[in-house]
Amino acid sequence: MNSNTSEKDFQEHILNHLGNTGYVLRNKKDYHKSCFLDIELVLKFIKNTQNNEWEKYKRIYGEDAEKKFLLRLKSEIQTKKTINVLRNGFKDVGCNFKLFYQKPNNNKNPDHFKLFEKNIFSVIDELEYQNKENGNRLDLVIFINGIPIITIELKDTFSQGVENAIKQYKTDRDPREQLFKNCIVHFAMSDEKIYMTTKLNGTSTEFLPFNRDLENPVIEGEYKTSYLYNDILQKNKLSKLLSNFIYVEKKKDEKTRKIEEKIIFPRFHQLECVNMLLESANPGTNYLIEHSAGSGKTKTISWLSYGLMNKFDKNDNRIYDMVIVVSDRKVIDSQLRKQVKELERVKGVVETIENNSSELKEAIENGSNIIVTTIQKFKYILDEIGDLEKRNYAIIIDEAHSSQSGKNSKALKKILSTNSLEEAEKIDSEELEEMDEKILKDVEDSKNLRNASFFAFTATPKNKTLELFGTPFGETGKRPFHVYSMKQAIEEGFILDVLKNYISYDTYYQLAKKIEEDPEYDKKKAKALLRNLVEKQPETILKKADIMLNHFMSSSINQINHKAKAMIVTRSRLHALLYYQAIEKLIKENNYGIKTLVAFTGTVKHDDVEYTENSLNKLSPNTTIQKAFESNEYKILIVANKFQTGFDQPLLHTMYVDKRLNGIAAVQTLSRTNRIYPGKKSTLIIDFANDPSIIKESFLPYFETTYLEEGTDWHTLYELEEKLLDYGIFECREVQNFVKNYKSGVSQEKLHNILSPIIHEFRGKSKEDQISFKKVLKRYQNIYSFLSQLIPFSDIDLEKLYIFNSFLIKKLPTINSPLPYSIVNDVQLEYYKIKDRGNYDLSLVEGEGRIKPISGNCDTVITDEKEKLSKIVKDLNDTFSTNFTDDDKIFMGQILGKLLKNEELTEQIKNNPKSNSEIVFPSHMKKVMADLLDSNITFYKKVNDNPEIKEKFIKSLFELVYREYHKDEIEV
Repeated sequence: MNSNTSEKDFQEHILNHLGNTGYVLRNKKDYHKSCFLDIELVLKFIKNTQNNEWEKYKRIYGEDAEKKFLLRLKSEIQTKKTINVLRNGFKDVGCNFKLFYQKPNNNKNPDHFKLFEKNIFSVIDELEYQNKENGNRLDLVIFINGIPIITIELKDTFSQGVENAIKQYKTDRDPREQLFKNCIVHFAMSDEKIYMTTKLNGTSTEFLPFNRDLENPVIEGEYKTSYLYNDILQKNKLSKLLSNFIYVEKKKDEKTRKIEEKIIFPRFHQLECVNMLLESANPGTNYLIEHSAGSGKTKTISWLSYGLMNKFDKNDNRIYDMVIVVSDRKVIDSQLRKQVKELERVKGVVETIENNSSELKEAIENGSNIIVTTIQKFKYILDEIGDLEKRNYAIIIDEAHSSQSGKNSKALKKILSTNSLEEAEKIDSEELEEMDEKILKDVEDSKNLRNASFFAFTATPKNKTLELFGTPFGETGKRPFHVYSMKQAIEEGFILDVLKNYISYDTYYQLAKKIEEDPEYDKKKAKALLRNLVEKQPETILKKADIMLNHFMSSSINQINHKAKAMIVTRSRLHALLYYQAIEKLIKENNYGIKTLVAFTGTVKHDDVEYTENSLNKLSPNTTIQKAFESNEYKILIVANKFQTGFDQPLLHTMYVDKRLNGIAAVQTLSRTNRIYPGKKSTLIIDFANDPSIIKESFLPYFETTYLEEGTDWHTLYELEEKLLDYGIFECREVQNFVKNYKSGVSQEKLHNILSPIIHEFRGKSKEDQISFKKVLKRYQNIYSFLSQLIPFSDIDLEKLYIFNSFLIKKLPTINSPLPYSIVNDVQLEYYKIKDRGNYDLSLVEGEGRIKPISGNCDTVITDEKEKLSKIVKDLNDTFSTNFTDDDKIFMGQILGKLLKNEELTEQIKNNPKSNSEIVFPSHMKKVMADLLDSNITFYKKVNDNPEIKEKFIKSLFELVYREYHKDEIEV
């Protein structure tokens, strides 16, 4: 008998488990489509738990009591939302009804536990929700006391997969149906993955991952996603979710001025982190939470604060007398207030104290709720609580973002007075005691506090952070208590990968220079772009400013629907001043019509004139730099030791780096560009000061992802264009026709009709051709998107194909069910892969992220050219079982000779790091091979038709050429 691999078997498994753990299994006929309730269970719960209120209600309405009650409940849910009705109940004609009893936090009132046990958790499978015969069905719907709260669409990966459940919600489930409006959350679930949404909105519905990691781990004898029904949906956990986590967030739409409401349901890592901390928290123990940007840290801190405030010991005493949140971020204060108010329905639980020390002292000694205070008050707090041994404190430390304000740097001189850029860089690069360092020192000095727990949140923990707050493991190790990594945030789509489009200035120059010299390129446009580029990296700020501004105005300014902004990171306050003056001068000369801001601390005295950021920016007294930069007129922000951490501006797309960066400083600085925004598909870093390998190494402890190599031949686009046309799925005229109609603003259905015959052609191809076509199409889109940020193409047909492809790819049928949040790994742009270093070891491991030094072993140097070529032939034949001959070796010698005589290649190899030289080498190889094509077509095909052979051959020849030019450095 074969295994049952059907979706129905998966569904029955979940039903049986829920039924065995306290759920009532109900029939689809028990659901009443007119009032969207399981009427029998609603009335049963009310009569069993609130009989006195029900009798009073009956005396008023008599025989119509049940009808009146159900109509009132239906109305309350529709107007106030299910979560608020469950949490707060409702009143009618002097009767106060509860619709759900929360599980008590303590044992002070035993009756409350009895009431909690009377809640009725139930589930209906194959629920018909449409008010008609044989309407659409939902696989599972979860109810509490007859009120529907959760819908679940199930798929098994043997036949469909989670993406089909998502598609079903988006295309087959009408969001206007009241059941979907009433339910709190909707899960798309397979045996591999889970995604969720709190609001159905047709094809625009946003589903978020609800997985334990990027890949759910295997569970012995269970489905990978069994944590949903084994844990999350269990009565105690679900009750906790309803009581302490889920709430309605209210925001004012800036355009319509209307208040928009959104149900907030925690992401898995937020729920897991808070629950683990609440389970473990004990005075005298510290906790480190390593959560990346994009993790929703503000909400996590708010949930944790509320949970700690309501944590009781076995004697029914609060474990923590007070929760203190230490942060310089204003959003923490407002978020905490709003979130706690929704959960507690009581004002005054959250108190903010910024300046008044006596007020803070009073709160610490006698307060019992949550206070939010600034990092500057941290040492004072530690001193105060150290004297109050009978009271316990939970101290939540948000990341210190001192460089945003620049106020807390001990060594920074108030007035920088020098005309020397070198001296200015030296002065401003002195080791600064930033506020996070000060916090670590203060905690270290007070580490014997037994009446306090520290909960430290950071995306980039230092060694000392781990030592003070980390959880012990092994003999001497320390690790974070909970991790949500950069990699996960990127792959789940909550932040962008800042290293995906990272290039050094040298590479930008080589790419631009190559295009200028190409006979097929518009030389006039290339020369205009490159007029100030010199053979080596420019040395003056004016030249670099011209390159930056030229690039921004010709390329980056068009990103994010023309809303993109840029940041210039400088080496010192004097550098920032001179960059500002240079950029302002160039803007006026070219009449660009944009504005620039500069940010630095204190005063810069240059040429006997004193400058401050206020004197240069000329903003109104109440307008901060952050606020001004939000407006569309300000496009470029120039910074020196400010806004490199803790600065969130989603429209920041491009960063020009002219400052040496390393370690955490590199990660924090470049990450300013990683925030997501509608229409923001990428970021761009152009680095004038750093070795790419050092930047990659800096990200290694916090980040595992795909790095793009620096160099890409733009002719690849034409090769990919030809490949796409060779499939016969569309023709050039169809591309032209589509773009012409799109640009003229025709109706959407006409655009769909133009693409329909192309989709028909695609469906007629074999599965292999379909997969191959989509890969080539994605390669084209990625490469064009990347290169167009660097160089404005003059070939309008490439742009038209990019527009056409961007619409076509959305309509192509799914093949092999790719997950909606997966990363495309088949981009033709060259890349590095950083291997997983383990979750907690922050030290770099040999062989991971390291560049090997030049070997001191003389035996590795091959001096004879024939011996070198013979070794290449032998390596190729041994590795790939090929039959390269002595004749082929002669031909290789001709190729090597031409490469060694190539003057442009000679200059590039002599004047650039090896990594940069290796990037441009394949394009030179390609030209030489093409020139010799007619003389040895057999050899050409041997090499060119096999990508692996081609790659090894190019790499081997590069090593020979590079060694030849650097033999004096290599040979002893």
